[in-house]
Amino acid sequence: MAKELIFKLSGAEYNATPVKLERKKIYGWTDTVATDKNGDVCGSAYLSPDDALIIPSGGLKQAVVNEEGRWIEKSELIAYDEEGSKVLPTLPSSFEAPIELKIKATAEEFLDNDWESVYQLVNPDLATAVGDDIYKFDFSYRGGTNHNDAYLVNTPGGLFLFAGDKQEFPLVSLAEETTIDDTEEPVEEEIDELDFSMF
Repeated sequence: MAKELIFKLSGAEYNATPVKLERKKIYGWTDTVATDKNGDVCGSAYLSPDDALIIPSGGLKQAVVNEEGRWIEKSELIAYDEEGSKVLPTLPSSFEAPIELKIKATAEEFLDNDWESVYQLVNPDLATAVGDDIYKFDFSYRGGTNHNDAYLVNTPGGLFLFAGDKQEFPLVSLAEETTIDDTEEPVEEEIDELDFSMF
């Protein structure tokens, strides 16, 4: 069963299942399939660095190991801040507790983001409650040390949840017109007389 988000707004609770929008779902996609001379589909494989082993697809996996080369589970890893002095807190998944919609955002705040994910939500009552407002909140799909800034936006095409990070976009404008002040007097170049006896 698909996970549901619970939103709290004006004392009421609304459930909605987020459906991630992906480019291939909107525009479609094509696959390139390699076949042999009999028309059978070929499988992919990798060669080991010494070309001694053929490793079938799915036979390789990334792992984290310690200095002794022993496997470390992700649950054992500890995240620190950029200075390496403070342990970052672990945040719960947004599916674990209701999301309170308290902070309203402007259209400019909404547009100043780089979006990582966009989800469609189907709940007419929640869409009506949101109306023309834009609500901002913290969002973490799986939980962990990172979260995104999320915005709940009601559009003519439906209700959407945008998750991303705020970006500082530089102001871009037309070049300013300037005038060059020619206050200096022109300098006359002195021409030395040629001595033709030198040729």
